[in-house]
Amino acid sequence: ILDFPWFLNTEVIMDTLNRWQDRIEIGVGLWLCIAPLVLTLPESAAWCSVVVGIGIILLATEDLFLPTQIDDWGNVVLGIGLMISPWAWNYADHQYAMLNALIAGLLITLMSGWALERVVYDKIKEWRAHHPAHS
Repeated sequence: ILDFPWFLNTEVIMDTLNRWQDRIEIGVGLWLCIAPLVLTLPESAAWCSVVVGIGIILLATEDLFLPTQIDDWGNVVLGIGLMISPWAWNYADHQYAMLNALIAGLLITLMSGWALERVVYDKIKEWRAHHPAHS
């Protein structure tokens, strides 16, 4: 019997192919990269959108093939940072730029949070199985 390395485990591969959250994150990341051209964003909003978009694409793609919690936490941070960016980078007065940052940031935060919720739930379930309640 061949003992495959963890990264060739078919169960892990099939589970990651079903991670629809990562695919939505990649789509939002791609949108963030082209949004400055489509929405004619101000310079600070454009840079923020592209840099965060690339970060999201990298983390979500890596998480799709080698799932870890750190990628989801990274995207949560990027999503929250994107929602704060209109005030941090002083472009809150540009309506399209602000809405783009808020909606995309919320989507990324929710998708990554949803993926993390499942991981945390599974860890708690596993812990309870090994530590039964005392009567």
